[in-house]
Amino acid sequence: MDEFLMFYAPFIVLIGAIILAFIVAPMDGAATRPPKEKKK
Repeated sequence: MDEFLMFYAPFIVLIGAIILAFIVAPMDGAATRPPKEKKK
């Protein structure tokens, strides 16, 4: 089990960071709006 964690921990952290980025990005207005749509 320790070898499993040592091998897969970087992948788990990377996948977790990607999922977290997709969750946080819609909450951040600048990430979802392209710069061209700021003409209001």
